[in-house]
Amino acid sequence: MSETRNLASKYAKKVDERFSRESQAMLALNNDYSFTGVRTVNVYSIPTVAMTDYSRSGSNRYGTPNDLTRNIQTMTVGRDRAFTFIIDKGDRSQSQMVMDAGKALARQLKEVWVPEFDAYVFRKLAAEATARGNVSTTAVTKSNAYEMFLQGMEALGNKNVPDKGRVAFCSYKFANFLKQDPAFMKYGDTSQDMLIRGVIGEVDGCKIVKVPSSRLPNGCAFLLTHPMAATAPKQLEEYKTHDNPPGISGYLVEGRVVYDCFVLEEKADAIYYHGSQEVLRQLNVTTAQTGDGVVTVLLNPGAPEDGCTWVYKLGTAVQTVTYGTALSGWTTLSASGAEVTVGSNTVITVAEIDAASKPKAVGSAKVA
Repeated sequence: MSETRNLASKYAKKVDERFSRESQAMLALNNDYSFTGVRTVNVYSIPTVAMTDYSRSGSNRYGTPNDLTRNIQTMTVGRDRAFTFIIDKGDRSQSQMVMDAGKALARQLKEVWVPEFDAYVFRKLAAEATARGNVSTTAVTKSNAYEMFLQGMEALGNKNVPDKGRVAFCSYKFANFLKQDPAFMKYGDTSQDMLIRGVIGEVDGCKIVKVPSSRLPNGCAFLLTHPMAATAPKQLEEYKTHDNPPGISGYLVEGRVVYDCFVLEEKADAIYYHGSQEVLRQLNVTTAQTGDGVVTVLLNPGAPEDGCTWVYKLGTAVQTVTYGTALSGWTTLSASGAEVTVGSNTVITVAEIDAASKPKAVGSAKVA
């Protein structure tokens, strides 16, 4: 029996690398909170009271005093992701050493990990803007692109968000519309120094950054925010290259990242989203096998919002869930940690729905 081998003589020494780019979401985040050594951080905020008329008689001339209570926001890191691959020494030697473990790891980070992080952050910000009502779905054209952008800037200004430091992340399609809008070309500030990380211009102190559509929510025109609104801790970034581990002649590469993104409740109004549709919040879903055809489904956040419940659907692919469209035919998921019989299905999609069965959040996972 003959076997054909693809030896090095059939391959060039240079690898045809794919295009990649550094993280752009980092421009939207702050590092004001430390998650070192802990999984959960509590953030306190103090409310205010309304003004009232002073009374020149009586005992409570300043009005009725109320106790100021602390508002507590609990931020628990919930994304625990990993990857692994093998580079066989035989394949490496027969490909003229182009299958280098270090370069393969760097390629994995640039092309897989960074886009995942950016996409997660942008979706988290867009979902928070949707929940707050800071959203517009008006169709964008080359005639109104700059007007739509200014409406977003106005919305943030009316919420007392500082002008300086704002960042707008836009799709290439929106950027093209913007460049064809005479108003933008007349009033937008551009310079060669602002091309870093895709910055195409600046308007009233707000940088405009082009982002590949694959990293933005589906249908996104632009996402306007201020770094003070959100933080995204990368609690663990661990990458290992094992040389000749047991059972393998070659290299075993492993990586693990523990991260999340949190929008601060008192600063959430510093985010504005413009797209063809509203964006659902992200549920972090994981599964663990507990029996033959049975898995435990774990969710983060660990409880639905007030007035909401969880439902799930099984299948061979992720289910399509649209903001504002009621779900039917889904099964109730009683709690995080509940067991589900999956049979031959390979994907579970979990949605958080309100009393009208309209989804507010969604997530999915491969069945363990």
